[in-house]
Amino acid sequence: MKKPDDHIIVGIITLPYSHILNGWVMPDGSIITNPIKAQNEAERLNSTITIN
Repeated sequence: MKKPDDHIIVGIITLPYSHILNGWVMPDGSIITNPIKAQNEAERLNSTITIN
């Protein structure tokens, strides 16, 4: 992230930032407003993905 409202990208996971909801949108539709928590969740999601 270069700006506080950039998308968070980890591996093949991208959490888009929503200016309307003021947070990062998770794949399940939930919103995370804390950038550190969003980064950690993106890393967790990326580590669970297996590509064959």
